[in-house]
Amino acid sequence: MTRVVVLTPEHYTYGSMLIAGVLRDLGYSVELRKGLDGTGADVVFISLQSTIHLLRYRDIINNIRGFRVVGGPVSMDPELVLRHLDVDLVIQGEGEDKVGMAMEVASGSLDASEMSGAAFKSPEGFIINDPTRCSMKRALPLVPADISQENIRGASVYIETHRGCPGNCTFCQVPEFFGREVRSRPMEDIIVEVRELRKSGARRFAISGGTGTLYGSSRFRGIDEDAFTELLREISGITGPRNLTVPDIRVDMVTPEILDAISEYTNGWVFYGIESGSRRILRRMKKGIKPGDVIEAVELAREHNLKVAGSFIVGYPGEDERDYEETLELADELMLDDYFVSIAEPIPGTELGDEVKGLEDEDNPVFMEPSDRKFRSLAEERAFGFMLDSYVFRSMPIPVTDELLRSLKKEARDQQEHIETVTHMLKRKL
Repeated sequence: MTRVVVLTPEHYTYGSMLIAGVLRDLGYSVELRKGLDGTGADVVFISLQSTIHLLRYRDIINNIRGFRVVGGPVSMDPELVLRHLDVDLVIQGEGEDKVGMAMEVASGSLDASEMSGAAFKSPEGFIINDPTRCSMKRALPLVPADISQENIRGASVYIETHRGCPGNCTFCQVPEFFGREVRSRPMEDIIVEVRELRKSGARRFAISGGTGTLYGSSRFRGIDEDAFTELLREISGITGPRNLTVPDIRVDMVTPEILDAISEYTNGWVFYGIESGSRRILRRMKKGIKPGDVIEAVELAREHNLKVAGSFIVGYPGEDERDYEETLELADELMLDDYFVSIAEPIPGTELGDEVKGLEDEDNPVFMEPSDRKFRSLAEERAFGFMLDSYVFRSMPIPVTDELLRSLKKEARDQQEHIETVTHMLKRKL
């Protein structure tokens, strides 16, 4: 019997569990492994979440034996994957409906050129076939025995309740990967899946799919509060409210009814994508919001007794000192319960990724000179400064200890090095 292994480098991602479940239901002997040990497998599916994985794990992946298939978010740029990895097949975008065909290609019964969404190397160069959307009906994921030990931003597992987002943010991969039309899974399928995950040991659940509040919604009809409320009520009935969260919410996609549901059926947190306090940068990001919208959404959440976290982006191309100061001023005014600060990442396949490809280094904050020489770039300096200030901005300020200071410096430096590497990969300097 053909032995199949699904590998996921750092976490048991939802996608890797789903692909393993599809293979199981197709009748294959399949094992899901965290790490990149493909020992004993005839066919290896490798789920890669981050572009940096192409370099971090390149030597390991290239030494794996057997027929190697790569999928996951990195497949947004299949040429980039094939340039860095010596693998047999890349499945672009949504992959669960293509797993069976990938196995046929591995066995030699199907030519890769006949498979939609397939990318591979040939004597003529890279062959890249157009991807297609998958059905929202799906197999149960294959759940690993140690799922209870996972901690992905506080959750054992992120479950996918829908795909797609009508937003147009230049830095976001979701609309490009899943499309701008929201496609929601049948409620009964989600509940069966949550019960299975719970029975297998998962304790803390997060809802994903792009913008968490979009379940049941339509790009043209807008938010469906009733569908979202039913979703939270049904899942919370299994997990308990304290073990359910809805991260990644747009400030322009909340209503009093949605916040009522979050307050009643989750752990009581909302995570807003705020990004910037500068109207100019928000326009460049095509975020579709203004700072005033952020203030209103935060105030509305607090009226519902919710704790509020905000994510911010610094070092976006074109960001000047005034833009950065406006972001700090907004962050200070909001006095959130938690802050997440990141340097703008040019993810392959996004509009930002395309812009950075043609951007001269002297115009990119990731390579611009800092005012303080202990930082490698202006972007790193701003990220560290914002992270540090955020501990003062909070609703409950936190003392800055030497240990925290070292941690923030390391976080800013790690982000800088990551974005540098991704940028060099996009510009083909690596």
